[in-house]
Amino acid sequence: MVDEQTKRAADELLNALRPLDVRAQAMFGGYCFYVGEKVAGLVCNGRIFVKRSARDELLEGFAELAPAYPGTNNSWRLPVDALRRQPDQIRDIVEQVAAVLPVRKLRKTNR
Repeated sequence: MVDEQTKRAADELLNALRPLDVRAQAMFGGYCFYVGEKVAGLVCNGRIFVKRSARDELLEGFAELAPAYPGTNNSWRLPVDALRRQPDQIRDIVEQVAAVLPVRKLRKTNR
C-alpha cells in the first residue's frame, strides 16, 4: 500500500516532468517512474530518487546518494523542495539521465 505522501510526491513529479513521456507504476510500496520505457527512478517515503547513470555529474552537489529503501543500491535523493523550487532543472536532469539509461529487457516467460 502506497502512503499518501508518496502518492502526492509521485503526482507532483509527473506534473513537473511533463511534457516528457513519463508515467509511474506502483511497486515496492512506492512508485517506479519511467521516461519512455526506461526506469528513471523511484518515489519512496515521499522522496524522489533518480537512478545513477553516466550523467551523475548533473546531480553531484545538488542531490545526495542514498538507498530508496533498505537493501537497495544508492540512487540520487532529490532535496525535499527541489520540485517546487527548480522544476525546469529537475526535468532537464531526468531527461538527460533517461537518455543514457539502457532500455530494460523484457523477461522471457516459461509457459
